[in-house]
Amino acid sequence: MPGGLRDLFRKPGGRAAQHPHFLEIVVARTGHPARTFRLNLDTLKKVSAALGAVAFVWFAGTFYVAYSHLSNQEAIARAGQQAERIALLESSNERLAEEKQNVDQSLLSLRERVERLAARVHGLVGRAESEYPVERSVRPQGGMAIPLDADEASELMQSEMASFDERLDRLLPELERSLARELARPVGIPVAGEQDISSRYGVRGNPFGRGREFHNGVDFVLDIGTPVLATGPGVVEAAGHEGPNGNRVAINHGFGYRSVYAHLSKVQVKPGDEVKRGQVVGLSGNTGRSSGPHLHYTLYYQGKTIDPDRYLKPH
Repeated sequence: MPGGLRDLFRKPGGRAAQHPHFLEIVVARTGHPARTFRLNLDTLKKVSAALGAVAFVWFAGTFYVAYSHLSNQEAIARAGQQAERIALLESSNERLAEEKQNVDQSLLSLRERVERLAARVHGLVGRAESEYPVERSVRPQGGMAIPLDADEASELMQSEMASFDERLDRLLPELERSLARELARPVGIPVAGEQDISSRYGVRGNPFGRGREFHNGVDFVLDIGTPVLATGPGVVEAAGHEGPNGNRVAINHGFGYRSVYAHLSKVQVKPGDEVKRGQVVGLSGNTGRSSGPHLHYTLYYQGKTIDPDRYLKPH
């Protein structure tokens, strides 16, 4: 800035600072009177300061508005992302709730199936113990009873569900054994149709003389040559002549059961043969210690003779 203008805009000191300062501009044109423009420098400075302040405020306001706008946009974007995450979580929660409900239904159905299966197994065992007392086994029970709290029911249910696989692993073999025992047990009479019985299991009079003796089977009155049937599936242990039994067939049915068919006129199987229930194993006769044509039928369980009476019922 030229020295003269600097001096004009510089604030004077002393008494001169207490009076306003003016800038006079004289415009002279040829043939026209001169014109004078007078500017109050103090006012000009104030106006300039005010304009500068207004410009600053406008800039600051514009910057704030722009910054706020950007911040709002970011906040809106974050809010949108958060809303999407919330929606995904809600959807996931709904799906998990639905899956949990399905799992609960499946577990409940599985529990019912296991209970029905267990009931069938125990029913078979109970029926066997009732119909065939010789197989009955003592199963003591006891222990302190703990009341089930309703709040603990869900936890207990989950605990029981977690052990279902183990329970099934134990239950299924038991069912298989029970079914196999049912199929293998020698039941029914060893001849077709109803036949007269001349001597039952137990103490009887000696048919060949005085005194009494123990009879370990059942005698069926049959004509010679009547087909003799296996009362259960199994493997032939012995087939041929054996002293007082005459011609006889012995079958191992498994599960501790054996059956013997004695006094046969003809044997139609050999040791090692697998036979089915109802298969002909020989023909009735009068061989061995026999007072007349008949079939002597003996049952063994765990190596001891048992009364065949309960086992003679149709199966």
